[in-house]
Amino acid sequence: MASSSSSAPNRNRSFDVFLSFRGEDTRYSFTDHLFVSLEGRGIHTFRDHKLERGEDIEQELLGIIERSRFSIIVFS
Repeated sequence: MASSSSSAPNRNRSFDVFLSFRGEDTRYSFTDHLFVSLEGRGIHTFRDHKLERGEDIEQELLGIIERSRFSIIVFS
């Protein structure tokens, strides 16, 4: 029983990592390299290029953050 309850939260996870960054200064350099490296190691990673620009994305982002196991924040 303990193993099923300890694995239950993982069933609701959409991503292993939520990659958070702001701005174009790291989008195609450090952040892109980090994303490719994580994905290359089988770590399912979210970055905001998957969302349509211009739409109200706050609620969608909050949901994605909640369904991610970890967050990595890139300061620039």
